[in-house]
Amino acid sequence: MASIAKSIVLLASVATFAYSLYVVGSLMMFLSTPRSVSKAHTWIFNLLDTKSRMETAYGPVVFDTLYLTGFIFQHSLLKSALVKKLLAKLGLSGAERTIYSLTSSLCLHYLILNWLPAQSIVVWQIDVEQSASLWWTYEITHVICWVVIFGGSLVMDLPELLGVKQAYYDLKAYGPPINYKSGELRNLYAHVRHPSFVGLSIILFATNVMSVDRLVMAVFLTTYMYLAWSTDQKDVAYQKIQLQRKKLELKAK
Repeated sequence: MASIAKSIVLLASVATFAYSLYVVGSLMMFLSTPRSVSKAHTWIFNLLDTKSRMETAYGPVVFDTLYLTGFIFQHSLLKSALVKKLLAKLGLSGAERTIYSLTSSLCLHYLILNWLPAQSIVVWQIDVEQSASLWWTYEITHVICWVVIFGGSLVMDLPELLGVKQAYYDLKAYGPPINYKSGELRNLYAHVRHPSFVGLSIILFATNVMSVDRLVMAVFLTTYMYLAWSTDQKDVAYQKIQLQRKKLELKAK
């Protein structure tokens, strides 16, 4: 009976893996597709005074802030020791990361689908479609950042990051995957479980239309990442050592 339940958890983890990749793909399009404000909207907004613009943007900003707060709350709550202990008592330790990935993806997907633009207040606006050089600069910047993020995810073991490996190890009655890693790597994972703070920050801020809703998102998420990721000197030293090892391996080949 227990093995059947663990098999179901494994299947759920595989489905969650696929769904999470779909949501990340949606996030890529949401964040990296060049934005534009129609000429009609620009003309209308230019007729509004400062107070009217703020009133027009107020509603979308409030709802967008609630969406971001919900996502951040879920992200923090599901990582708490209290939730981990509760799942352990329910016999769902092997599904812990899957549950975390699924709820994160659901919250993020909801945010993407319901996000409200607030384009009555625009900090800056660059029409990249009118210049090939600007368009390519924009696209190449975002592509490089996403490649760094996905590359980092693969290095950090993507199946483990999204919970598939934990469910498989639990089915096979192995220990948690983290137990098979070095102490230095476990210390790093305890401080940061998502790759490239810099890459995602660039993606958030390097937009051709910085409307107030995008600014709110960029500030909220970069602040959260900065506060949540607490790498220390040991983590930096470990990553430097690993980088040197990779360079030596490549030279040897």
